[in-house]
Amino acid sequence: MTQRLAGSGWIKACFTLAGICLLAAGVAAGAASASTAPVSTTVSDAPTPAPTTPSTSSTELAALTGGPLDDAVAQTNATRSGQVRGSPVLDAYLSQPTVRSGTETTITVDLLNSGEMRTGNDLDPRVTTARSVRVEADADGTPLAVTSGETAVGDVPTGTPTSVPIDIAVPDDVADGEYDIEVTARYRYTSQIVPQFNNHNDRRSTDSFDVTVVVDDGARFAIVDVDTAAQVGGSGDVAVTMANVGEETARDAYVTGSATGSEIVIGDGQSDAFVGHWDPGENRTVRFDSTVSPEFAGDAYALQSTVQYRNSDGVETESPVSRTGVTPIPKQEFPIDDVVGTLEVGYSGTIDGTLTNDGPLDVDDAVLVVEPQSERIQLGETRYALPELADGEATEFTLDADVSGQADPGPRQVRFTVEYTSGDETVAISSTDRVEVAPRQAEFAVTTRDATVPAGESRRMTFEITNQRPETLSSINAGLYADSPLTAVNDEAFIPELKPGETTEIRFEVAAAAGATIETHPIELDFRYDDERGNDRISDVIQYPVEVTEAPDDDGGISLPVIVIGFLVALAFAAGVVRYRRR
Repeated sequence: MTQRLAGSGWIKACFTLAGICLLAAGVAAGAASASTAPVSTTVSDAPTPAPTTPSTSSTELAALTGGPLDDAVAQTNATRSGQVRGSPVLDAYLSQPTVRSGTETTITVDLLNSGEMRTGNDLDPRVTTARSVRVEADADGTPLAVTSGETAVGDVPTGTPTSVPIDIAVPDDVADGEYDIEVTARYRYTSQIVPQFNNHNDRRSTDSFDVTVVVDDGARFAIVDVDTAAQVGGSGDVAVTMANVGEETARDAYVTGSATGSEIVIGDGQSDAFVGHWDPGENRTVRFDSTVSPEFAGDAYALQSTVQYRNSDGVETESPVSRTGVTPIPKQEFPIDDVVGTLEVGYSGTIDGTLTNDGPLDVDDAVLVVEPQSERIQLGETRYALPELADGEATEFTLDADVSGQADPGPRQVRFTVEYTSGDETVAISSTDRVEVAPRQAEFAVTTRDATVPAGESRRMTFEITNQRPETLSSINAGLYADSPLTAVNDEAFIPELKPGETTEIRFEVAAAAGATIETHPIELDFRYDDERGNDRISDVIQYPVEVTEAPDDDGGISLPVIVIGFLVALAFAAGVVRYRRR
């Protein structure tokens, strides 16, 4: 009996000693954890609930020892029974804290969960994992601005850091230096698990951290001046002057330029210009090729540029985007006024007008292209080379045109296009106007006062010919044509020249057959002539009425022809008698 009691006392002493050792180790671990934990604030919105049923392991140990156990003994017994207690321990870091002023950038916050166990030896993810983590940042009290909202991260286990992107805006006037941003993480976790009763305790927690953002610009660049030689619809250089307004020399620098919108093209979409070493306070001017569409309707377009360079550490660096407005030279204007035409169906004429260079630039290589919008009108030359025209200067133009005889009279549309060179581009500016096509009018007016022929006789007829064309006609050959019972005894006449509106006389002899019907019969006249441009032309046929009258009545006497013939025979006989007597 004594030995049994002694054995029981030895067992109690062993359990007590083990409990004391575990308690000392727990206290030491807690002190070490408190000294190494990150600076953070943890807010818990629910206390850890106490188990509703006494632990079976505690009861059993009490029976073994014959009395209550201290805390160390209870923790040892809880571990043996599978009970787990712990929590996440979060901290926040910035792997790349440096940003540049005048930019909107994304910083990456790394969340590291080191975890903490209150009961149990190894980290148990069931109680150390931060679940449903949400992160947001606040830059109040600094010149920086956080532009992203709350970010859902998900679960953050222990071990590997979890990256959280945060967008911030850095004004361009922020001084170099360090600025603290507050990062807040909200999450859930399980603080305790009791396997025997399928019991666990969930908590919500909020941790806040300060992360330091460093603003360090190094080399900084600003556009100080811009000029362009490009005109709307053409091409030309854009000269951009930039200054290094930072505190660091940019090495092996080159400037990249581009423009916003589809109506402006810089280079082939963008263009690079090498600068080399660029010291602080130094200005550099770079030039880019630019093309401005004829459809560009704004006052200015946005030119943006960036600078790529090596910093003092030899690291490739790109500057923030610099922007400025560029105003191209306005489009050239060529109004066309006083458009008139001397056009007539079936004849040649001219199209005349006045073209003015309304600027803003002088032009010395412009061409006027004239295109009638009717196939019935043909121009001798469709391209008219304009003289050099200063800003505001005007010039007149005249183009020869032929109108088909099948054309209808009336207005016709004509397109006028002025082509000129702007930089490497050919610019075309078009407008339309109307010219009038007059009805066809005969070239010559024909009149006579003696268009009468007695049957069986001939008459000499005098015709007055008037030039009705607005040009001088020359080498005019007139021809007369007659059908039975009329005959053209003399059917040709010639007029050297007729000026516009001028009248002259020509004569033809026309005979009527003895058996001609006493009525009006037609004769026809036409004219072959040269116009002022030397074109050989034939007029329309002109019909003219000739009246055939009855032969004169001789009252049974001898007709006049018989008398004339008899007179001539008598005269010849008398001449023969005189000659005979002289012999």
